[in-house]
Amino acid sequence: DDGVSIEPVNVDMGGVLFRVSKITLMDNSSYFESLLSDRWKIDDKDSDGESSDAVFVDQDPKAFEVLLNYMRCGMVYLPRDEPYLCRKTLMLAEYLGVHGFLVTVKAITMKNVSRRDDYLTDEASEAAQFDVRFGSLRAAVNDGLLPTCYFPPGDSLKIRVSDRVFHASKSILVQKSEYFSRLLTSNPVDYWREEYVSGENPDVMEVALQMLSSPNSAFTTMTEKFHGVEGRSVKFRHFYVQAILTWLDKLGLPADFRDNCVQTITHTFNA
Repeated sequence: DDGVSIEPVNVDMGGVLFRVSKITLMDNSSYFESLLSDRWKIDDKDSDGESSDAVFVDQDPKAFEVLLNYMRCGMVYLPRDEPYLCRKTLMLAEYLGVHGFLVTVKAITMKNVSRRDDYLTDEASEAAQFDVRFGSLRAAVNDGLLPTCYFPPGDSLKIRVSDRVFHASKSILVQKSEYFSRLLTSNPVDYWREEYVSGENPDVMEVALQMLSSPNSAFTTMTEKFHGVEGRSVKFRHFYVQAILTWLDKLGLPADFRDNCVQTITHTFNA
């Protein structure tokens, strides 16, 4: 009945005591549903009508606190700036059988890995696809997929070349370059990387990246380079242009887009 449902239960989680209603625990955790349905009887109460002892679970209390917030309000939350606590929370959710929490985490992760804004179907189906693709929750945690891919990836990639740093859009890089597509999508977690270090010539990298996002900017950069002291040398111009063309080939651009880039470079060289 309702009186029993809201009955407070003392849970000793790794030495920290939590008071939680029995129904909150039983409705959200298969572990507590099994434990409390058999254990907590009317004769287990003290003179005040409350449970006289505590359920002891030798697990992390901070991780349980995250799950308890979900049990009470239904909102799935993981602290992004505390990845170790996230991992412990996920493993505790599996241990306690907090299936609703895990279904949402898996569904959101599947959506993020697929780089979609919405679910294809529903949370349960997305979570099932997660299980098929990535196996067990522990495997996903051990492989670094979780909690990383639960959080939306940033679009900016920092590209460090020698002493210079460039910023590029991951979505543009993946869309227009086979090289960067392999770099950022070979493994799901690769798309979450924030920095890439290249041994390429920084002047060449600058123009190549501009070609991908803004060909007009590449035209301006090359023109300025050709008008500089080095650019007055025909030998330097040939070397510079050939290096750019070589790097563009390495990027694996679509044929039409590469032809347009070559035309821009050729026009600039002959200007």
